[in-house]
Amino acid sequence: MGRYLVGCDVGTGGTKAVVMAEDGAVLGSSYIEYPLIVPRPGWAEHNPDTYWNAVADTIKDSIKQSRVSPKDIKGVSISGLSPACILVDKDMNPLQNAHIWMDRRATSETTWLKEHIGEDRIFALTGNPTDPYYAITKLMWEKNNRPELYKEAYKLQTAADYPVAKLTGRAVTDYSNASLIGIGFDIVNKKWDEKLLDEIGIDIEKLPQAFPCDEIIGEVTHEAAKRTGLAAGTPVVAGTVDCNAAWVAGGALHNGDSSLVLGTAGVLGIVHTEPKFTKDMITIVHTANSKETYTTLAALVSAGGFYRYLRDTLGQYEKNVAHILDISAFDLLNIEASHSSVGSKGLIVLPYMAGERTPIWDAYARGVFFGLSLAHNKNDIIRGVIEGIGYALRHNFELIKKSGIKINLPMVISEGMAVAPIVRQILSDILGINFVFMKSNLGAPVGNAINAGVGVGIYKDYDVVKDWINITDKTIPDSDNKSIYDKLFKIYLELYPKLKDNFQELASSLGYL
Repeated sequence: MGRYLVGCDVGTGGTKAVVMAEDGAVLGSSYIEYPLIVPRPGWAEHNPDTYWNAVADTIKDSIKQSRVSPKDIKGVSISGLSPACILVDKDMNPLQNAHIWMDRRATSETTWLKEHIGEDRIFALTGNPTDPYYAITKLMWEKNNRPELYKEAYKLQTAADYPVAKLTGRAVTDYSNASLIGIGFDIVNKKWDEKLLDEIGIDIEKLPQAFPCDEIIGEVTHEAAKRTGLAAGTPVVAGTVDCNAAWVAGGALHNGDSSLVLGTAGVLGIVHTEPKFTKDMITIVHTANSKETYTTLAALVSAGGFYRYLRDTLGQYEKNVAHILDISAFDLLNIEASHSSVGSKGLIVLPYMAGERTPIWDAYARGVFFGLSLAHNKNDIIRGVIEGIGYALRHNFELIKKSGIKINLPMVISEGMAVAPIVRQILSDILGINFVFMKSNLGAPVGNAINAGVGVGIYKDYDVVKDWINITDKTIPDSDNKSIYDKLFKIYLELYPKLKDNFQELASSLGYL
């Protein structure tokens, strides 16, 4: 009889769960993909019950694969995409679709906050910008546009909180997710600022109580046990944000540690203990030692999400061939990208497919293919998208470096697009830094299992993961390629400022403002 842990991550494109042994061995793993709901440009939603069903089904399947007795599972932790705004009633039933981090509808509410509260005051409290990205702005939108739902709502929940509530019957959150609910969250003192919330008209009782990421907040109920295959009474810890969980799995735990996660979003994070925050970046309370550790993030809205869009709109041939050969369509896209040249024959892509977060914070920004000509083929377009994501990451990374924050290199790169060597090489060449990659890393779910293990006392701290890390690939920038990218990056930086007003005019002309 051993001791086992369950970790589960609710991502933007799907949910993954693992059953992990105490020594870090993954004994069972399951993944379920689901669609994004886009009712209109700038909006992005999920059905909250999609989260719960995916969590329940992936956990049940992982337990079945592992052949572990549910009674030997000692703890569960869930992370999720963040922020998200889910309103639930007292019976934990969702009252609307979740509008997620990609959703930009709360532009009027953001303008109001900037004019009546002030960005400097909000940044001083939260360490974060004022933007439709944060869940408080989404909650303000609900109050302004669906007041009957706001009135009926018992609590706001994130994509990680909601499955935890279904597991335990408790509508709470963790420090990490609370920092991205944002606006009214005091990121240093880890509490809601009642005075500020009162000024913006949000009832503080509708916000979930925040707990340290590794604190036990409840147990699996009998009803949830039947649905998930877990044993009733299994401890559930508070949880965290998806990228933070991935950083734990990759060993990014201490001051200066750096990591890049290439899921639907592209998130580059630096861990730090000093409560010093960088403007125009995102600050999240880190999973590891959440009472005193932070991560400064560069966060693209569309990284893997853009690549998935490319697959689904231009990749029908690749999808058909992949089905026949039983491989991933993305593998075929990567091969095609390798047949293009550095710089994609002068094609420069702005990857703002659903607006952008750091560092431009523009809800109206959109994707641009600049320099497209009759000389370009599909290979160039695919490579151009990868390079555009690289330019966007470099834009952020340069600003983080200028802030003076300590950055330990090489940088750990993981998940999604990062499994492809060509993607790692392109990004290394553009950013001019070394990457290390772990082929066996299952990312956020493993980080969650570790978080659960710390919470229930199986591990004394998060450093246990250091013994499990197995670097399988190292990527070093090619100086000749970097020289080309340096010139193209300069052009990339000049494009957005020239188009900024046009993006807003476009939205206005179509009635999206």
